Amino acid sequence: MRLPSSKVGKLEYLEQRVDRWDADPAAVGLASGQSAAAVQSTQQARAAYDAMLAARRHAQAMHDAWLGAIKKAEGDGRSCLRSIVTFARNSPQPDIIYARASVEPPRDKAPLGRPPTPPALKITLDTQGRANLAWGGTRHGGTVFTVQRRTTGVDHTIGPWETIATVSERKFVDQATPSGVLNVMYRVRGQRVGGASAYTLPLTLPLGSAGPQASVAGAIGPVRTSGKDAG
Repeated sequence: MRLPSSKVGKLEYLEQRVDRWDADPAAVGLASGQSAAAVQSTQQARAAYDAMLAARRHAQAMHDAWLGAIKKAEGDGRSCLRSIVTFARNSPQPDIIYARASVEPPRDKAPLGRPPTPPALKITLDTQGRANLAWGGTRHGGTVFTVQRRTTGVDHTIGPWETIATVSERKFVDQATPSGVLNVMYRVRGQRVGGASAYTLPLTLPLGSAGPQASVAGAIGPVRTSGKDAG
């Protein structure tokens, strides 16, 4: 015969039996001292278990009290710091105020420079033959994205880059995807107050002189151009 596997299960199992054993030890093959010891140790185990649960509840209450107290202290401290900074800024000698308050003067925010070049430019054609562009990169500081396009005609003449959109999202659908050309190229750059990034390497969609066809749109993927097309 085995006791239950869990510690609490063992305790409950014994609690349900030791008093009965101790009532008439000899009837169940026990010595009186043997059953009495089991009764005492089981009672001690119950007391220790209840004390542990109480300690856990107390510890949780103390932890909750700590979180509430530090949140209140943080709020009050931030309020004081804001008042000190405001007072110092309006003082003819702000450094004296900061030193008196043992507060480090706030640092001037560094101006944002130009954003990084948008990474991971991808282009696919949808079932309507429109070029769908997507890319990565930051939108921090009000970054917007300029999309440019150029085409290669059936006579292999490469046209100039043309700006076709400036968008705030990191995606763009070219509603006027050219047709009747060999291919169309796209590139993207980020721009904000601090300047503009370099353009991405151009991606080329081969179209053929008949233009994009919905029946093969799913098979057309982005192809990187050679370096001479990046100019």
